[in-house]
Formats: sequence, C-alpha cells, structure tokens
Amino acid sequence: MKTEGSHIATGLTAFDDAPLRGVHWRWTVISGIGDYLDAGAFVAAAVSLAVWGTTFHISAGLLSVIAGVNAIAVAVGAFVAGRLGDRFGRKKIYTWDLVVYMVGALLTVFAVDQAMVLIGYLIIGLAIGADVPTAWSLIAEFSPKRHRGRLMTITNIMWYVAAIVVLLLALAFDHMGMMGTRLVWASLFVVAVIGYFFRRTLIESPRWSATHGAADKVAEATRQLGGGSSSPESLLGTAANSSLGQLFQRQYAGPLFLVVSIYVLWGIPASTYGVFFPYILKTLGNTSTSAAYLLDIGWFATAIIALLVVFMPLSDRVNRRVLYGVSAAFCTAAFVVLAIFPFTLTTALINVILFGFGQGIGLWPLQRIWSTEMFPTAIRNTGQGFVWSAMRFLSGVWALFLLPLVSKTGISVIAVIMALMFAYNMVVGSIWGPKTAGKSLEEITGGTLGA
Repeated sequence: MKTEGSHIATGLTAFDDAPLRGVHWRWTVISGIGDYLDAGAFVAAAVSLAVWGTTFHISAGLLSVIAGVNAIAVAVGAFVAGRLGDRFGRKKIYTWDLVVYMVGALLTVFAVDQAMVLIGYLIIGLAIGADVPTAWSLIAEFSPKRHRGRLMTITNIMWYVAAIVVLLLALAFDHMGMMGTRLVWASLFVVAVIGYFFRRTLIESPRWSATHGAADKVAEATRQLGGGSSSPESLLGTAANSSLGQLFQRQYAGPLFLVVSIYVLWGIPASTYGVFFPYILKTLGNTSTSAAYLLDIGWFATAIIALLVVFMPLSDRVNRRVLYGVSAAFCTAAFVVLAIFPFTLTTALINVILFGFGQGIGLWPLQRIWSTEMFPTAIRNTGQGFVWSAMRFLSGVWALFLLPLVSKTGISVIAVIMALMFAYNMVVGSIWGPKTAGKSLEEITGGTLGA
C-alpha cells in the first residue's frame, strides 16, 4: 500500500504545487462556514445565558450543565463523524450536518422551556462536532503545500468574525429581551441554510477520492482548480485501510498525544471565554451588558488583527515553533494578570488584549494546522475527530463545574489554572512542535496517503 500511496501522492502535485488562486479561497470560505456556525452558537449561548436564566428560571448550575452538554455533544459528533468521513468521504458529512444544525437552531429559536433549550443546543453541538474537523481535513487536502497555513487561517478568522457579528446583533437586540435572543439564534439558522446550498457545489477531497477510486471526483476537483481533467485514473488506488486503532500505532501516537494535550489546554480557557466571559463580567465585575459585550468583541478583534498582521503572512515561511512559543507566552501573561490583580474593568481589558492577540499570533491556528498535517489521508478525519472530541469533551466537563467554582472562589483561582495551561503550551509547543511548513501532506506522513 505504501508504494501505491506514494504513486498517488506524486500525482497530486498539481494540487500541492498550484499557485494560490481564487478557487482556493472560495473552497476555503465555503468549507469554513462550520467555523462561523460554531462560534455563532458559542457566543449566542454566552449572550443568552442571562436571558434564559431569567425567562426559564434556570440556575447557574443548570446553565453550566447546558453549556457542558453542548460541548460533550460536539465531542460525540466529532468522534463519530471523524470515522464516517474517512469511510464515506468528506462531502457527505459536511453537507448534511448543516441540516442537523438547522433543526437544533430552530428548536433554540422557538424554545419555551428549559428542555427545548437543552435539546436544541445539544443537537447543534452534534452538528458542529461533525462539521468542523471534516472541513479542516478537506481544506488541508486541497491546499497548495506552501499556502496551507494561510488558507487554514481563514477558518480562524471566520470563527472570530461570527463571534463579533453575533455580539453586535446581541447589542442591537438587547432591549428586546427574549425576542432579541430568538433573533440572534435565527440569524444562525439563516447562515446554515445559505451554507447548505453553497456546500452542495463544493468538491470532494481530491486525496480522499484518489485513494477510493473515485475518478469522476478527482477529475472535477482538477477541473475546478483550473488544471483540466486529463488522466485522473493515474491517481487512483484502492481504498486505504482505516481504523481508529491506527491512530495509536507508534508512528502516530506521539503526534496524537502532542496535539491532544496542547489543544485541550488551549480549549478549556478558550471555551470558558467563548461561553461564559460576558456572564462572568456582568456577575463578578459589575459590568453593564454593553461593556461586557464590547470587551468580548475586543477579544475577538485583537485575535483577528494578530492573524492578519502576524500569522497569515508568516505561517508558511518561518519557524512555527517560535510563533507558537511567543503566542503561548502572551496568553500565559494574560491570566497571570487576572491571578495577581483584582478583577476590574481595567484588568479585564488587559487580559482580553493579551489573550486575544496572543492566541492569534500562532497558538490556535497552529493547533488546527498541526492536527490536519500529522495523520495520513486514510485516518486524517478520524484523527481530527478524536482530537476535537477530546478537547470539547474535557471542556464540557470543565463547564459543568465552572460557574459554581467561580461563585465560590472568584476569578483568581481560575486564572491560575489557565495560566498553567498556557505555560504548558508554551514549553511543549516551542520545543516539540512539528516542523511542517512548506511540505506536502505525504512528505509529513512518510510519503503515503494510507495508514
């Protein structure tokens, strides 16, 4: 199989060596709709918690349960769809999961009690878990090798843009109470509908198609790329073996542990801010709703600036370990500030700027890039699903206890824990982060698409 995989990899140089074209950006934006919907749901929940709590008489503990159940649902969706995406193709997953998302969004829009909120948000979690890792696999598999980092960065930007859009909508609708909350969720339903129709025009992964004998799909991807459709059969092979157990073979176990550990220890602080930051600001910081939302927007905006100004121009050209280490150092400092100084609007602002700009420099985008690069095509989606599942599951467990813990201890204890998480990222990522910039996926995984 390795010989056959090497032959296929050679034939995929048309994709690896292609100049960056408009079609790459179009494919990436359409694929990244899942990131928009993920962030949208995260932040919509964050701005809805207080309204849900008042309207449906939901305690702080139950609000934590709702957020935790969503994160665990994402984990389940990622784990299951990761395997299915390697067996049946990326396109089947990333198209139909948006239908599931629509169902969950509608339940949340029209929720009349705690149960509808819980079920709707759970269904959304399942859909997002299925979508996002699959979309990342697809983007990595069609990207030119010297521009993979730049294209993958679009998914981060779409996440942050969605967060800002939802917060601005929440500000605009804040005076409307529960109706305003329903309109915020309705906006996500509309994006899911639009995304579904755009996704139907998107290609199947040329790498997955090549390893599964799908000549017509390889030809279509090549045609849309602008390289014609001549002799796609020269790329084809028999379906590569794929199983969950292959992730734990010696050649993949080390990279798997690296990516899971740094992802989890970023994901817990990030999910805390994604869902609970406005709530914490309003309850512990005595901050107005408008100020809380504006601070949250500042967090996302500083990350976008870092992505555009620092990471996107440099990610495919410099030592990524350096970017990662500097990024994690900024994030560590952000929570040292909260651990040392009283929780005020000023310290919250300093924390937001350091955390937002810091993770945009490299920490979050590189975790995504490395997780797509470290596994061969035959188990790439399985690997993505496992990594994302582990991160969201543990973030969900954390969410179950977060608000009760904050109410008892304040923010300083939480800040110390998060500072230690980012310190781990700084040490491990800057020393053992993989050197993959400018290499094809097959060069990184040993010259084969199979496992």
